Amino acid sequence: MKTLVIGAGAAGLAAAQDLQKANHQVVVLEAQHRVGGRIRTDRSFAAVPIELGAEFIHSSQVPTYPLPAQFGLRTHYFNQQEDTLVRLPDGSLRTIAQVGCQERGYNNIRMVDWPAASGEESLAEYLQRNQLSGQKIPYKLQEYISDFDNPRRLSAQAALEFLYDKSAEEGDFRILDGYD
Repeated sequence: MKTLVIGAGAAGLAAAQDLQKANHQVVVLEAQHRVGGRIRTDRSFAAVPIELGAEFIHSSQVPTYPLPAQFGLRTHYFNQQEDTLVRLPDGSLRTIAQVGCQERGYNNIRMVDWPAASGEESLAEYLQRNQLSGQKIPYKLQEYISDFDNPRRLSAQAALEFLYDKSAEEGDFRILDGYD
């Protein structure tokens, strides 16, 4: 069987690989001059790879976790919530967890009393209903949107389950030689 896969991002490449394993003849069509979708590593700026798109493997529970080992790539583990600092407009430094919780008065960004999702509402509808936009969107929800898709196509219920998922607290892995 012949199959055309549109897009050479992570999902398109994974689909092509699965189809090929199922004995399909696969052609991948990509509009850009490169593969990778949101994965974009710049090697021209510094002596180390700079990630301009996707940057992390979020926990050992995601399907992409075994790939670096499979391809002999080095990774570095860190707890993004506790290890990554951001500089605030007043010049002070805070961890991402501190920034994400500060506005809402919470100590732990995952263990909060989020309003329940209403039926089958999208994440976009949920955010609008709870008056969360721009930087008021909690960091972990911003991460979820970035990792998965457009909030109009995401389930608010699935996003809230992600916030309460203990395995996601594990931390992140960065591919040292570049995500590309």
